[in-house]
Amino acid sequence: MTKWRKILLWVAVVLTIAKVWLPDSMIAPLEDWIHKADGIVRSVQDIINGRQTGNRGKKWVVAGKGHYTGSIDSVHDGDTVHIRDRDGHMHKVRLANIDAPEIKQAYGIASRDALKARIEGQPVDVNVVAIDQYQREVGQIMLNNVDINLWMVQQGHAWHYSTIAKKQQDRLAFSRYQNAQLMARQKRLGLWHNARAIAPWQFRQQQKNR
Repeated sequence: MTKWRKILLWVAVVLTIAKVWLPDSMIAPLEDWIHKADGIVRSVQDIINGRQTGNRGKKWVVAGKGHYTGSIDSVHDGDTVHIRDRDGHMHKVRLANIDAPEIKQAYGIASRDALKARIEGQPVDVNVVAIDQYQREVGQIMLNNVDINLWMVQQGHAWHYSTIAKKQQDRLAFSRYQNAQLMARQKRLGLWHNARAIAPWQFRQQQKNR
């Protein structure tokens, strides 16, 4: 296993260097493969060492509205995380009112990694405002009084999901998120570095039409 870990490490180093020269559209698929391969290696190591792997042993709660505190267990993408509450139960949470690039979309990996670097392992407060069609909690995540959902938009890591937000946010909050997106776009932060960035909902529709 150590040999494979070293190989993956070297590939990651080469990929990091390549980022300077290659566009995101070419890099994203490779990064996604490395992330998945590394997870497989870790799982095999856990089996050999007699540890539980993946979601085994985790108690997942039935999604419901309300407030709770916990810590970020893992980050799936730029708008979906797993949170372990104080009772040790797991919650799958979709960040409310924003939409981050899909993993296979340009800037999808970067968006996920930005969120991961910001909150993974950190204690958070969660306000669940809805349950989506996939039975995920849709919530606002607060870290040290910072609205992480808004932060993702401010940094150019996600879009303000305005069509959905109109139903969930009051006028003040909606305006705050809209202004954050406008400023990020004007400064060409994150995904806005690409003037022709495609919104995730448009990307998903394109994939369905293929």
